[in-house]
Amino acid sequence: MKKVLFFSIISLVFMSLSISAAPKPEPKVDIQEQTTLLRGIVSDNLTNETLAGAVITVNGQKVYSDLDGNFSISNLCTGKCKLKISMISYKDQTLDLDLSNAQNLKVKLQQR
Repeated sequence: MKKVLFFSIISLVFMSLSISAAPKPEPKVDIQEQTTLLRGIVSDNLTNETLAGAVITVNGQKVYSDLDGNFSISNLCTGKCKLKISMISYKDQTLDLDLSNAQNLKVKLQQR
C-alpha cells in the first residue's frame, strides 16, 4: 500500500512539473489597418438649407444624412475612394476623396 501511495505522489509531482514547464503561448498581436471616420453635412446649393435623407455611399457602405443634414461613416481604410451623394429631385454628385486628408465635408447638391 505504501508503494502505491508513493508512486501516486511521485506521479503527481512529475505531472505538475511537466504542466508548469510547458511553453506559454505568445500573446496575440492584433494588427489592424488604420481606419478613418468621415463626417460631413449635405445642403442645398441655392438655399443653403440642410438636406435630411440624402444617401451617401463610399466603399460599399451606405448611410443617410440625419435631420440636420449631417452624416458620418466609420471604419474606412485610409487612401483614395469615391464618395457618391444622391437624393430625390437633386443631381447625383460624385467626389474623389483622399481619406488621409478628408475630415469634415460640406457637400452642396443642385436641384434638377
